[in-house]
Amino acid sequence: MPRHSKNNTASSVFTYHESHTLDYGTKRQRLGRDSFRNYDACFLCLQTARDPVCCGEGHLACRECMYENILQQKQAIKHEQKMIDLKNQESEQQKQLEEMEAKRVILDTFDKTQHSMLGGERRRPTIKDDLKDDTAAAAENEKKRKRSDVDADEIAKTAAQLRKEKEEAAKPKIGSFWVPSVTPAADASALKATKTQVICTAVDKTHPLSIKSLIDVKFQKEDGNDKNKNVCPACLKTLTNASKLSVLRNCGHVLCHHCIDMFVSKSKKCYVCEKKTKSKDIIDMSPEGTGFASASTKAVAEKFNLAFQ
Repeated sequence: MPRHSKNNTASSVFTYHESHTLDYGTKRQRLGRDSFRNYDACFLCLQTARDPVCCGEGHLACRECMYENILQQKQAIKHEQKMIDLKNQESEQQKQLEEMEAKRVILDTFDKTQHSMLGGERRRPTIKDDLKDDTAAAAENEKKRKRSDVDADEIAKTAAQLRKEKEEAAKPKIGSFWVPSVTPAADASALKATKTQVICTAVDKTHPLSIKSLIDVKFQKEDGNDKNKNVCPACLKTLTNASKLSVLRNCGHVLCHHCIDMFVSKSKKCYVCEKKTKSKDIIDMSPEGTGFASASTKAVAEKFNLAFQ
């Protein structure tokens, strides 16, 4: 540490006092018991789960909280899809208007060309010209002008050219990048729904969620003075955040890993209700931990802060 760390302000490096004052760099902190929720707590309301249910990955929640979360996600997905449909409809209408304008430009150009306003010089009409031919040619030109079956490639090319001309005309004369008219617009044709299915948000790695896939979790209460504590129905040990727990998909009974290995995995039946249970029906629902390295999935939290912004 440089000398006179609190008073030295001309150094090219951060002193110990300056780095702590600025909260600079990566910070690591040991997570304690208060940083983890209880094994029987809802991951949505963080309270003890009432009428507990869990998803296919073993994330516990209250039934009411889970239903409300699913309903809100469905409403958000429906609203987002509705907004995307409106934007796509506006984009389609804008595309139709551009095609109509391009078609009108093509027909006007064709009409002017037929009347030699844009084409080369034509010979002057003489008395020998037949009036019937002129009338027939005029009628034919009128039919061509009103005809809508113009080449699609030509319409697309003309529409792109007109769009480019409008963009060039809309640009401001001054070179200011903060002018709103210079801000590029989003491509509405590439809009897609960001989320099309209800997901479980208990962990960073999300997975699909549905009401039909929810499992009714059944904890066994302790037969004693404190009936708020839960026990494993096989070994009768009190469940804590240090316990490794599993729930059975078919019946919803919660047992510790040791009893699962001893009774359920070998007999292929639930220890409590003797319902048939396969290996894929055993779902791990171990809690976050206690803060000790031996009983926690993540005992240290890291946070990175910038010194200057």
